[in-house]
Amino acid sequence: MARIPVTQAPTLLPKLQMANAAMFDLGKDVYIYETLLTDIGLAVSGSNQKVCFYEPETLQKTGLLDYHKDQLTQIRSRETGLFTCSVDKQIAHWDLRQALTSPVQVFKANDPLLSFDISANNAFLVGGSILNDSYSANITFWDPRVPSTPVKLFENSHSDDVSQIHCCPSAPNQFLSGSTDGLLCTFDASQSDEDDALLYVANTNASVAKCGYFGPNSQFIYAQSDMETLQLWTNDSTQLADFGDVRDIKESGIPIDYMVDFRYDPQTERLYMVSGTNGGDIHLLHVGAGSFEHVQALASGHSAIVRAFDWGIGQEWAVSGGEDGHLTWWSTNVPLASPLANPLQLSSDTKKTFGSGEHGNVGSSNGNRRFSPY
Repeated sequence: MARIPVTQAPTLLPKLQMANAAMFDLGKDVYIYETLLTDIGLAVSGSNQKVCFYEPETLQKTGLLDYHKDQLTQIRSRETGLFTCSVDKQIAHWDLRQALTSPVQVFKANDPLLSFDISANNAFLVGGSILNDSYSANITFWDPRVPSTPVKLFENSHSDDVSQIHCCPSAPNQFLSGSTDGLLCTFDASQSDEDDALLYVANTNASVAKCGYFGPNSQFIYAQSDMETLQLWTNDSTQLADFGDVRDIKESGIPIDYMVDFRYDPQTERLYMVSGTNGGDIHLLHVGAGSFEHVQALASGHSAIVRAFDWGIGQEWAVSGGEDGHLTWWSTNVPLASPLANPLQLSSDTKKTFGSGEHGNVGSSNGNRRFSPY
């Protein structure tokens, strides 16, 4: 495949700088899965099956969720609630206005869950499972008013793990599933029959690690594979771009080893790719129609693979978490005269005090044109 065009666009976004750092540190070799800003602070999930809460900016620990008995696979927030999903076959709903001693609802599935989402109108919750012993990878639906029993099951659309579920922000009955079988499936959840519900199928020919909607009307889909390839599609399964292996942009001097996540900015209508190096540096790139613009690099916040990145693009902050257990707060408002200790050089005593617990047109480099390649 041809080399991916990459240009520099350092003025496209306000420059983020490291503003604070903490250690997740709930046990030996515990690393961070996800970071998510909620109504009561920053929720951070770890490989020890727990979720910790931190104050934004100060990163002072404020709470702990300890419920699941197996690996956490996803967390999502909705209004005053937090939902946690696990391989233990459960999705737990936590009311963030109450004491975090036990979930207010528990949605139970027949198989270990890898992914889930809640519809934009809160009418249904949908989860994706691993491939079970019967060689079925299920998509399970629940009515939030009756969490104890699933209301329907789709069993035939995927032939391997359902790694991603995303409900469409613009069409409350529509959702997207991605699987390690390489398929992106778009469904109408109002239909009871699986064949009737399946609207579109796109074959990426690669195991889907992450996917999601973007665009003013959620009309586009990005798809990232576990081989670090990237494709862009319309939500009716027309392929728009195939970047191949994004690590090839090393030839342009951008040393990325993997993709972390994607963020869409509705104000500028731009899609951004968050990528990283094995040494822990983060690179932010604007994704165009077959090309990238390198916006900025975030260095010295991590010493290992970065797994989590939450970003308030219009609010001038970001937070990252990695396999080194570091939680790092980035801001555009860092006083020049306030030195910050490098989290990679913290002493063992200092680490224990931080978060310790019991365990077409591509936007130009000057940022004046919007992302609207299609």
